[in-house]
Amino acid sequence: MNKFAQRGFTLVEVMLALAITAIIAVISYQALSSAADGAQKTREVMAEINQLDRTWQIIAADMRQVLPPSVSAQAIRFEFAGSSLRAKGENAEQVIMFFSRGGWVNPMERLRSDMQRVAYRVSAGQLWRDYLPERNRALDDIDFEFEAVHQLLIEGVEDVQVRFLSSEMLQNRGRGALDGYRYSDDWAAEWPPAGQSSPGLPLAVEVTIDIQGIGSSVRLFELSR
Repeated sequence: MNKFAQRGFTLVEVMLALAITAIIAVISYQALSSAADGAQKTREVMAEINQLDRTWQIIAADMRQVLPPSVSAQAIRFEFAGSSLRAKGENAEQVIMFFSRGGWVNPMERLRSDMQRVAYRVSAGQLWRDYLPERNRALDDIDFEFEAVHQLLIEGVEDVQVRFLSSEMLQNRGRGALDGYRYSDDWAAEWPPAGQSSPGLPLAVEVTIDIQGIGSSVRLFELSR
């Protein structure tokens, strides 16, 4: 018998090779699955961050164009009002801010006002912006629920807190009303402040939005007067 004759694989060797191949395949699949899940999670988080950034841009555009409360010759009242969210989570249902704004862009040159009535509200964990054209109608005659355009800004909202800086506080506390890490803790949590019927506009508005999976995001807006 030729001692150099080729010898085939035994059944045990074949089974061992198949087992090693199966183990490598399982490990590779788990690694690829984890990478795919991580990439999907990253895309979801980035989409949420982009949506939050877009929300801040919309709020900032409104804050730059807020109209001060006043009474026109036709007795139409322009109002600025706001209040921190009193309940958290999906059960929250509340208007956060309500005001009139100018500077509504009209690229089609339609025959309409450049003013809008705007309301921000939280409903079932969603932040909405409701708006409709400013018309010569009293506030009590407007039904926002049926007349306004409802724009969904962001979902997963857990809490929204607003703080308002009054001119009286700035006069009393000076730079102390703006300095420090917790500078806004003593700002008013609602506008108009208690006991004031026509306080005008606040000097500044701080808005804090808590988003599920992202955390708290804070922006400070100075209101033009």
